[in-house]
Amino acid sequence: MILEVKSLYKSYGEKVAVDGVSFEIGRGEIFTIVGRNGAGKTTTIKCILGLRKKDSGEILMKGSRTYLPEDKKLYRNYTVEKMLYVAEGISRYFHRERARELAKKFKLPENEKIANLSHGMLTLLYLSIVFAEDVDLYILDEPTWGLDPVVRSEVLDMIRDMAAGGKSFLITTHILQEAEKISDRVAIMKDGKFLEIDSVDSLKEKYVAVRVGLNEYLEEGYLYKVASNEKIYIVERGKVSLEYQPASFEMIFQALVRGERK
Repeated sequence: MILEVKSLYKSYGEKVAVDGVSFEIGRGEIFTIVGRNGAGKTTTIKCILGLRKKDSGEILMKGSRTYLPEDKKLYRNYTVEKMLYVAEGISRYFHRERARELAKKFKLPENEKIANLSHGMLTLLYLSIVFAEDVDLYILDEPTWGLDPVVRSEVLDMIRDMAAGGKSFLITTHILQEAEKISDRVAIMKDGKFLEIDSVDSLKEKYVAVRVGLNEYLEEGYLYKVASNEKIYIVERGKVSLEYQPASFEMIFQALVRGERK
């Protein structure tokens, strides 16, 4: 066990941001929290890191860690090369040569000022710094922000390779395909709560899609879509006696987060 979170609760006045969240992450595991904007993903991470004061709950963390924030800001007047030099003095886990290799792999111009970098290049520079740290747990908040599909795929492959080498990851994202590609387990989050925690394959085994007429509804199911002549529900396999079809992870996510029944 690298990280264990028990009954984490955080509110801002009357607004509950994280509502009793519990989970754990093992060595070499990629755990991903998926949810819409405002679901509580970033607040959960910041409470774990101590960047936000939790109201209650317990956080147990073993080993070293590093953090990629959602708001990816670096010193705008520094060049790429100088930023790597500064990072070396900040973290004792940082390996500058590894960072330079990654920056070169991502085709980052070493003498360019950070202020002139695109969103995607800024993300890649931040990833070069974070991935150059030899730690036990990598906490990544929206790690592929601003990346094109090809580079995004490369970054996800790097995460999988690092996990295969024993590194652990806590990732937040709103890109479902991303979560499905790399995660060992996913948590679907809505209004500060986890609706489900499981592997994507297990979730697709648990839930199925059922089609009914426009005037029908399934009390045990979650409405996914209303078409011109039918409605599609996402239902737990063991709670339906009607004919059903497989449900994709996207269908399951949308239906559970929407939470509609009729």
